[in-house]
This record gives sequence, structure tokens and C-alpha cells, in this order.
Amino acid sequence: MTIHRLIEACDHKNVTLDDVLAAKEDRHKRQKEMLKKYNSPIISITINMPGPVKDLPVTRQLLDYAVNELKKVLTIYQIGQLYLPTGPEALLAVAGQAQDIKEAAVAVEEAEPFGRLLDVDVFAADGSLISRRQQGQSRGCLVCGQEAVTCMRENKHTAAEVGSAVCLLLTTFKAYLTRNICQTAQKIGCLAIESMLYEAACTPAPGLVDRINSGAHTDMDFFSFMSSTAALSTAMARTAQAGISHDDLLPELLPVLRHIGIEAEREMLQATKGVNTQKGLLFSLGIAAAAAGLLCKQDKPLKAADVLAVIAEITTGIVERELGRAVGRKDGALTAGERLYRDYKITGIRGEMEAGLPAVGAIALPTLRTALEAGLTINAALVDTLLVLMLNADDTTVMHRHDPDKMRCWVRAKVEAVISAGGMATEQGRKMTELLDQEFIAHNVSPGGAADLLAVTWFLYRLETEF
Repeated sequence: MTIHRLIEACDHKNVTLDDVLAAKEDRHKRQKEMLKKYNSPIISITINMPGPVKDLPVTRQLLDYAVNELKKVLTIYQIGQLYLPTGPEALLAVAGQAQDIKEAAVAVEEAEPFGRLLDVDVFAADGSLISRRQQGQSRGCLVCGQEAVTCMRENKHTAAEVGSAVCLLLTTFKAYLTRNICQTAQKIGCLAIESMLYEAACTPAPGLVDRINSGAHTDMDFFSFMSSTAALSTAMARTAQAGISHDDLLPELLPVLRHIGIEAEREMLQATKGVNTQKGLLFSLGIAAAAAGLLCKQDKPLKAADVLAVIAEITTGIVERELGRAVGRKDGALTAGERLYRDYKITGIRGEMEAGLPAVGAIALPTLRTALEAGLTINAALVDTLLVLMLNADDTTVMHRHDPDKMRCWVRAKVEAVISAGGMATEQGRKMTELLDQEFIAHNVSPGGAADLLAVTWFLYRLETEF
């Protein structure tokens, strides 16, 4: 996200230097009036927003955040908040000693990374400014973290660098706000967690961790997935909340989801003692939950096709942005996904998401519905759906361990034979599925990409039944 794109999405007014100076003068007058009225310290809060547009929904939310945090720790006589074209601002008349109040103000500025965008000034009852420098402190630069005054004096950073740093901090703030989870987001999050659990539990799942064995894995088992899923439960609800709260261009939601995902990944790895069990699913299912949250705001029944269309819009351009850079680079600098894209133009889950998950919408969901309508158990229907996903989606997990032909030729030939025998609907098909599991394990084949798509498929199915 750039400052330019952030501004484009909102109604706005460009402000001039004269506007800023006039607003500063007006603010000074209001400060004097509040000091005279209460004869107590006051707090003045403004937002560090570069550029000609300073009043945005997210900067208003940031001001509200600062006010609410100070209300938790201070006795406040009066609060005055204004949403001006020159930026939102607040004045607070506060009880207590000015130095103690300054410490509380600095704590709010320093508590979270996005606090760097806050200017929380404290004035003693006599009107004198209580500055950080009196306490031997200084504020860090938005870009590099060094002393801000020095960077400004030496003009170290370009406007583009400052704008990029501000957008990153605003994204961090938006992700922070998703910790306040509404009832709808909680419901969507629960369905996402159910989908993760059902995917891990369906058995036999050829080559994958299931209730019987660890598949083609030596570092994880069924209980690893239970611990991992539990650790990701809050994150799934937060991604849904991010969708519900989003009021910007759809592609601008992805950076917020990534920030939530980075936090959630740390929690997952802590729960699994460093084993990556569900990082890929965190990505795909998190975006699906956010898409569902966005659609819930329209107060319409949730249809899988609509969710898939929103997923495609959220991820617009992701292949070129994240894989296009792999062309011409050497192996040591590439991830597994980048290498597959460079060598074979395989786009993996990014390409699937950007295309609106065609294997899920056109094939997996109809297979799941048909199996359930035919009277198969949920477990059997999930296994059959997993098999058709192996046939119809490029699984980069398999390709990374081996090569594209192992997935596209060997795996699919084996799976097609099982499906032709009736899959989980026949005794022969069930026996062949069990044998396929052992064969995949022997060949170190783990179709984790198909497993992730299975969880998304069940999630979409449940959205339609619950909403």
C-alpha cells in the first residue's frame, strides 16, 4: 500500500502549509482556554501524517485509540476531539502531576509500533511543555528508528520512503484493531477452525498426517495438528474481523492479513516446538475467512462463488508481485515456490487464489456436496474430495519434494485408479485408498497443498449452511 493509494480510496481535502499553521494557531488557543478553565495539566494529541491529506478514517481511529488508552490510566476532566482537514486532534484536561502524565503519554506512544504516528504533548498547569528531552529521551525516525531530529535536519529520507514507512505502521494498526472480535467474526473463525480440524482428522489421507499415522512426515503427528489448530483459533477470527472492518480497496486488505498471519505463525511454531504444520493453510484459509467477513457486511446469504470471487480480488497481482522477482535469480536466493515458478512457471497456491480457486469451486465443492447427498459419512466425503483435488490442482508440496512430473503423472495416475474403483463409496475403493496411503509414505509423497484446499472447500460448504 502507498500513501497515494490510501488517499485515493477516501474522500479527502488537500491541505496547505497555511492550513497547517492556521490549525496549529487555533489549537494553541484551545489549549490556553482549557488551561484557564481547569488550571490542570492538559494533553494535546495529533497524528504524524505526511503529505497533503491528513484526515482519513484510519487516522481518526488512531486518535480514538490514543484517547482510550489514556482514559485507562488517567483521571480526565474533559475530552475535546476534532476531525479536521489538517488531521484529527484531541485535547484532554487531566488530573495529576505533569511529569507523571508525561510518563503515561510516552507509554502510549511506545506501547505499539504504530504509536510512532502519535504526537502526545503534555503541558503543565502553567502552560509549559513537558518534553522528552527533559528526561533525556528522543523520538525515533519513522523510517530508520534513529533520532528523528537528526534525520529531519539532514534530510536523510525521501518522501516515498517516509510514506512507505507510514503505510506500514498504519497496516500494523489495522491489524491491531482486529483483536476486537465481533460475534460474526467469531462465528466465521469457528467455522475456519472446524475446517482445519476436519481436514486433519479425515482418514485415510494418503501421504498426510491423519488419525492413523503421520503420513510422509517424521516431525509431526495428529496431535501436532491439534496443538497448531488451537494456537491459530484467535487468528482465524481476526482475519474475519479484518474483512468485516475493511473500508479500503480490496487488495489493500492483504497486507493487514499478512501482519495477522505473521503473528499467528509465531504462535503456531511455539505450540508445535518449531514445526511448520499449517503455514500454508493459515494463508489460504485466512484470506477465505476475510472474504467471508467482507461479504457479511452486505447482509446477504453467503455463497461460495461470491467468496471465491472476493478471494480473487483480494489477491489480485500476487503472482507477479511475489513470484515474478524469481526470474533470473540463483537457487540460493529462492524459496521453493519461487524456484518452481522460475523453472516451470508453476504459480502454486498464489496462482490458485488469484484465479479464485477454480479447483475448489468447480470440482471439489460439487464432489463434496454429491458425496454427502449420496449418504457418505463426512469422513468419507472429505477423503473423496481430497482425492479429486489431487487430480485437479498443482500441489507444490509434492513438487518441492520431487518434481512436477511426480505430481502430474505418478500421483495422479495412482489417484485416478482409486477414484475409478469408486473411492470411499466402495469396499474396493476404500482398500485402494489405504494402500495408496502406504505407497505415498514409501515414496515420501505428502500432498499438503491438496489438504489445504480441502479445508477451504469444507469451510465454503459450511459457510453456505450456516449463513
